[in-house]
Amino acid sequence: MNFRISRPLGRVVLALVALAPAALPAASLSFLEAQQAALGQSRQLVAQDAAIASAREMAVAAGERPDPMLSIGIENLPVNGSDRFSMTRDFMTMRKIGLAQEFTRSDKLDLRRERQQREAEVADAGKGLVRSEILRSSGKAWLTSYYLQERRALLQEQLQQARQQLVASEASYRGGRASQADTINTRGEILLLEDQLQDMDRQLSQARSALARWVGDDQSRQPLIGKPDFDRTHLDVGDLESHLARHPDLIMQERRIALADTDARLADANKQADWTAELSYAQRGSAFSDMVSVGVSLPLQWDQARRQNRELAARQAQVEQARAERDDMLRAHVAEVRALVDDWQSGLNRLQRYRKQILPLSQSRTQAALASWRGGRGTLSEVLAARRTLLDTQLQALQLEMQTALTWADLEFLLPDESRSAP
Repeated sequence: MNFRISRPLGRVVLALVALAPAALPAASLSFLEAQQAALGQSRQLVAQDAAIASAREMAVAAGERPDPMLSIGIENLPVNGSDRFSMTRDFMTMRKIGLAQEFTRSDKLDLRRERQQREAEVADAGKGLVRSEILRSSGKAWLTSYYLQERRALLQEQLQQARQQLVASEASYRGGRASQADTINTRGEILLLEDQLQDMDRQLSQARSALARWVGDDQSRQPLIGKPDFDRTHLDVGDLESHLARHPDLIMQERRIALADTDARLADANKQADWTAELSYAQRGSAFSDMVSVGVSLPLQWDQARRQNRELAARQAQVEQARAERDDMLRAHVAEVRALVDDWQSGLNRLQRYRKQILPLSQSRTQAALASWRGGRGTLSEVLAARRTLLDTQLQALQLEMQTALTWADLEFLLPDESRSAP
């Protein structure tokens, strides 16, 4: 069975097919998607994984005794006289082969293995710190680009309204209902808005470049949607000290303390020397008997007070140093976070005031000025002044919202594994 499509209907179908790609929704980038992309392409995390793997491999090797030593040589070879360079005529000349093995104490091997495991734990904590920084930095880069995008859209909207206003003022001037000054003022307003828009394009381009560092060039150019809810955070503001004990910086410092403590215990174990056993076989000329030698060697720690004890004291001092640094770091983080919490809560309160009082009042003033001008009771200059005030207020509100959101990101991703927003 054959079907035929009429020409008019065929043209409609072709037109719909041609328009179909343009009707597809443009790709966009949300806040969480930006963070996921940043984590996915981060080479810093790859480096930390390699450091962790390296330390774990070393932990296996560190727990093994040293390789045995093979020795081969000639002893007591004559160099002058009738037996010069003969390996068989002098009874003292021997061809010797031996094997030596150091027997490291098992507690030392355990401590060496433990030390490398501590290194792996430090590297793992470093990965948590890197992850926290990636989430925070990529999130702040997204927020900066998002709010600059919103500010640009606001300026673009105001510019379109000003251009429409210019058309209306020129028509009123031609009809004798407005003065030439109104038209000139409107053109001046347009020029100012175009200049602001150009500067905003520059800022947005720089912000997109900063975002591209985390998500790549292609994704950084996509429209940004889906801003996070920044009016609450997972941090326990009432008990910051105990909550911040899980900060990646402090976790890393705790593991450094454990590493320093292991070094101190290893230095204490080194006060007991290891011993080495050696077995060798010496072959002489056919007229003489072969010989076997067995021996044990042991380091003589004859001055422990100036060597081993000093090393132990140094390691113990490093433990105290790491603990003091951890305590100071906790105090510094608590003070820093309290300041951030104050800024964040103040920003939320100010935003509430802008949304409920300042912006509605400015909008009402602009509508009143516009209605008065349209009714012939006001001037266009009053309308332009009211619009400029409204635009400045809207830009200030967006700037305040951006700063509040950036402060929230600093708080939200201090402890990324607990964050409700972290991917």
